[in-house]
Amino acid sequence: MKNKKPQNLIIGIDIGGTKVKLVLMRGSKVLEEDRYLLKSFKTPRQFLATLVAHIEMLIKDYSKYRIKGIGIGLPGVLSIDRRKVIVPPNLSIIKNIDFIKILKSSLNLPVRLENDANAMALGEMIWGAGQGRESMVLLSLGTGVGGGIIYRRGRKVQLLTGHQGAAGELGHMIINFNGVEGRSRLKGELEQYASAKFIRRRSSKHPLVVQQEALAGQKTALKIYEDLGYYLGFGLANIVNIFDPEVIVLSGGISEAYKLFIKSARQTMRDNILSPKSINIPVLKSKLKDRAGAMGAAALWLE
Repeated sequence: MKNKKPQNLIIGIDIGGTKVKLVLMRGSKVLEEDRYLLKSFKTPRQFLATLVAHIEMLIKDYSKYRIKGIGIGLPGVLSIDRRKVIVPPNLSIIKNIDFIKILKSSLNLPVRLENDANAMALGEMIWGAGQGRESMVLLSLGTGVGGGIIYRRGRKVQLLTGHQGAAGELGHMIINFNGVEGRSRLKGELEQYASAKFIRRRSSKHPLVVQQEALAGQKTALKIYEDLGYYLGFGLANIVNIFDPEVIVLSGGISEAYKLFIKSARQTMRDNILSPKSINIPVLKSKLKDRAGAMGAAALWLE
C-alpha cells in the first residue's frame, strides 16, 4: 500500500478592488501563482465561475488530496462568523456571497475568509516586513485604504478583529471634519487622501501614469505625492497615538511610490505624535509586495 502524501499545500487568494491574485504554497514557498483583472461581472455567478476556473488552473499539476484548504482575503467588513462580506466598499458584487459553501461545493475544499488588509498584515508579520516584531499595524494603500492590526502572544500571531469582527478599518478614520476638498457630502476619511481616489481628484490622468511621471521627476506629479504623504502622516500619527505599534508597514499599489511620499508623511506624523519615545517608529514598505494578501490568506491555514 502506497503512503499518502501529506496535506501540506495551501491556496491563498487576494481579491482586491481591481484584480485577483492567487498563490499555491508549501510552507513559506510559493509554488504557483496566477492573477487576473476584475472585469465588469454582471452576476455573482460569473464572478465565482471565473474564480473557480483560475483555482483549478492553479492546482492542475497537483493532487487535490494534498491541499489543506483555501484562504481568501476580501475587501470590506466581514460577518463575525467570517462567512461573507456584509459591507464591500469598492466591490459590490461580492456582497453576501457565501464563499465557504459555494467553493466547498465546486471544489470540495474547505475555505477560510478574512478581510484583505488583515490577510496582508498576517503575511507581512510571518514572512515580510513585520517578521520578528511583537506588534505591527499595516496600511494598504490602493483603490482605497485598508488596515490590519496584529501582534504576537507567545509564538502565536493574532489579528485584532474586534467585538463584531470589524476592527482595523483604518482608512475610514476622519482626518478632515470639513469633508473632502469642498465636497461636503464626502466624508473626510483617510481613504480619500491616501489612495488612488486622491490622485484621481488631483489629476485627469490614470494613477499609474501619475506615479510613473512622479518617479521620472515631473514636478506636478511629485507635488501630488508630497501632498498625499502630508495627509497620510495624520493617519500614521493617529495609529501611533492609539496603538503604539513596534512598526507600521505600508502595502498596496500606492506604496510602490513609497520614496515619493514617505518624507512628508514622516514629518507630519512626527509633528502630531504625543510621546517623544514614539516619534521614530519605523514606517516600512511591504516586503511581500503584491503577494502579501494572497500569502497572508494562505496563512489562515497555518497552525
